[in-house]
Amino acid sequence: MIAAIELAILARLQTMEPALGFAWRRRETLPEDWESYLGEFKGEIGGPAVWVGFTGWSNAERLNDELVVDGTFGLVVANRSARPNEQANRHGGPDPAKEPGSYRLALGAAAVLAGQMLDLDLYEPLEVGDATPLKRTAMMKELKLSAHALMLSCRFPVQLAGDGDDGALEALHVNWDIPAFAMPNPVDRDLVQPGVQLADDFHADATDHIALPQETDPS
Repeated sequence: MIAAIELAILARLQTMEPALGFAWRRRETLPEDWESYLGEFKGEIGGPAVWVGFTGWSNAERLNDELVVDGTFGLVVANRSARPNEQANRHGGPDPAKEPGSYRLALGAAAVLAGQMLDLDLYEPLEVGDATPLKRTAMMKELKLSAHALMLSCRFPVQLAGDGDDGALEALHVNWDIPAFAMPNPVDRDLVQPGVQLADDFHADATDHIALPQETDPS
């Protein structure tokens, strides 16, 4: 569920680009080492850009066969401007579609994410919490990035494992997206829905189903 929430947040931001008035040039999950990431991809990072990552959960409560938790996610939006002053990077330029500014990115992300169920089985919708400017690191200064962090939260279920052998892994079923066959477009289960949907057996380039040997009770 955690990965699904991260991906659903990014998908929602892409879907709402017409309402936002700008297009995200980069939408990814948060890297583990922010500074190293900026250094590695500094030739590719511009703006508008957005990253999201799971930051933890609290208030866990067991309900029936599920553990229900309050999960939090960090969302980082960043803008890069060729203008010489930092104010232009934050405020944007005369054409918001080309120079939206980091304030507009933060406000727009909050507006399209607040109250969303993200087409997932959440117990409570996504809500927007605190927002703060990111302190500019050495790489951020070099790249002229203006960035803001927003805290998001939602209440979601965690499926509990059963007793005995109910949770035994008996088979592995994998659908493959093979670049040599899928280029220029990846396999997509639903061509109508925004983004790329995980492939089912019918749309996959290849499918593997492996039955795993099970331990037997010697008694």
